[in-house]
Amino acid sequence: CPASPVQYQFDPVLTLETSVLGTEHMLNLARRTGARLLFTSTSEAYGDPLEHPQKESYFGNVDPIGKRACYDEGKRAAETLCKDYRESFGVDARIVRLFNTYGPRMMFNDGRVLSNFILQALLGEPITVHGDGVQTRSFLYVDDLLPALEKRLEIESDDWRPVNLGNPDERRIIDLALMVKERTTSESAVTHLTPEDVPNRMGDPQRRCPDISRAKVLLGWEPTTVFSEGLDKTIADFRRRLEKRPHVIVFGTSYGLVKGPAEQAVKEIIERLPGWEFDILAAKIDPQLPLQSHEGRVHVYRFGRGKNVDKFLFPFHAAWFARTLHHKHHYQVAWAIMASYGALAATLFSWVLRTRVPFLLSVYEGNIEEKMLRRGKWLSVFYRIVFHHAHRWQVVGQMTELQRAWLEDERHVQAVQLHTDPRLLAKRTKEMFQELEILSTRL
Repeated sequence: CPASPVQYQFDPVLTLETSVLGTEHMLNLARRTGARLLFTSTSEAYGDPLEHPQKESYFGNVDPIGKRACYDEGKRAAETLCKDYRESFGVDARIVRLFNTYGPRMMFNDGRVLSNFILQALLGEPITVHGDGVQTRSFLYVDDLLPALEKRLEIESDDWRPVNLGNPDERRIIDLALMVKERTTSESAVTHLTPEDVPNRMGDPQRRCPDISRAKVLLGWEPTTVFSEGLDKTIADFRRRLEKRPHVIVFGTSYGLVKGPAEQAVKEIIERLPGWEFDILAAKIDPQLPLQSHEGRVHVYRFGRGKNVDKFLFPFHAAWFARTLHHKHHYQVAWAIMASYGALAATLFSWVLRTRVPFLLSVYEGNIEEKMLRRGKWLSVFYRIVFHHAHRWQVVGQMTELQRAWLEDERHVQAVQLHTDPRLLAKRTKEMFQELEILSTRL
């Protein structure tokens, strides 16, 4: 389950279902196979705590209809399932409550405070602190967490009750921001955001610190990594990945000509994925456009001589050129804009040329008019081919909620209203990218 507010508030229904239904599926699997199950719960089970530091016996202070409820209550309900499956079916389910964990390979821009601060500092952007920064968090280095998980899973004990896994080294957020700024030698300014600037962060706990007495006794465990040491390793990892960013290849036939929602989505995505480079392939429909342009993380390559015929030849030119780029950049994600020439180029690149790079097909349409349906009937064979070979699908257009529900539930298409806030559309597309990045390791 996503663990940062930005991620889990993005699709709150899916977040709750992941914790509850996902855990139930795993408990049923454990019941059928006799497996032992370790459930990773969260310090969010304590909500905005009235007890400090938090012991496992504390019931918590959680708002069941607050902004964070989908995550907090989802994890709490999953803990209940673990307890009930143990009592009803004898499943050996155990629970740990994880406090903030950090370390190398954290995702860029995932909304966690530490990754946000490090990325902002290294990119020279303002380091943004919510409120006055006197709220506290405790950070556990990943190398300390892993042995604790192993011990909790492997210990032979009938004591199934939750165990806190965290670091009692409590720190103020403002101090953390200043420490990141210092250790990255960044010139970024530390700025403060008001509740109006970040309305979705309402309900942030003011203090968060674990009591790990139970882990010390039951597991013989406590963290050993000094925070400054773990922070330096994490910063070094972020710096190394920023120096050699992964590349995304984008097939957008008319990129640079049309100022519509598709181009706006590309720009929003680029802004939201600072850790990635973008190679955009387009047709040179306008003779005034350059064959190549490179600006920051965006590299545009155009094909043709400025003739209308260029868009018909684009899929073949672009697919072959993309294959050449793939040998250099080893793409994990491809993005096809519109179910036409760009989609055909992505299909040729991924399947015909056998690169097997998973691609997202994004279709941007207005109202579905009669002439579009007639055109779709004639082109249905082509559409079947490109939709069959795409790994993920996204439709952005004007639609009713019934149509949106049908697309998402029956056809497994991510459906977004055309006039949705561009920032939300970018978040939805970014989610697809992250799924494809995971999928690329399995193909």
